[in-house]
Parts: sequence; C-alpha cells; structure tokens
Amino acid sequence: MRFLPTQRWIDEVCRGISGLNKAPPELSIIAVDAPQELGGEITLYFKFEANRCAEARLLHGRHDAQYVLSARYEDLLRIMEGRLSPFAAVPLGKLRVERGDLGQLADYMPLALEIVEVARRVARSQTP
Repeated sequence: MRFLPTQRWIDEVCRGISGLNKAPPELSIIAVDAPQELGGEITLYFKFEANRCAEARLLHGRHDAQYVLSARYEDLLRIMEGRLSPFAAVPLGKLRVERGDLGQLADYMPLALEIVEVARRVARSQTP
C-alpha cells in the first residue's frame, strides 16, 4: 500500500521534532501533482515557536508561509522515503524554494533532515 499523508501523520511528525535545531517561524512544503484522493495539490504547514513545532497542518491547495518549498508529490515521497536527499533535490530542481532566501534556508538544513527522518519513521508506523 502506498503512503498517503494524513492530519494524524503530520501531527505525529510535529510531536516528534526535537526542538534542538534552529527553526523558522513557519514553513510550508507544497506537493504538486498529488493523487486525486488528496486533491491534486497539498501543503504540509509547520509553525515553530522557540524551535519547537507548535502546529502542523495538512492543507488542500497552497498555503503561504515565511518559507515555502515545493516539489512534485512523487519527488517529495522520494525525499521522505530516503531515496532522494533534500540536499541533492534542490540543485537537481526536484525541490524548489518558492519563498525565502536560500542562504537563510541553509541554516535550517539540520531541521529539514530531522523532519525527513521523523516523517519517515511515523509513516512506517502508520502504514499497514
């Protein structure tokens, strides 16, 4: 069975983020070309307070934030499954910075890697 993100999944991801890494106030990760049952385009929205995830939402359509990244749904899954590094995805054009400064985003790479690891772990625990 193929993994599909849910609000329960993103809530667990939020709870699993340690707060040890520098975090922006908010981050949206937009997945385009998502499966029809997800509405074609989704946003994984994270709000951080004192480097801790304070809120996470799975939204249909686009939701802006201070930092916005976007990727095709299949590429985002490859990142979350560990088959594509988020570091490699940017220069390959698989992960795009739509809003925010790439230089500033580099400060948040440890957080990005943690989100990917937590998302992968939670997805494995929730996929039958």
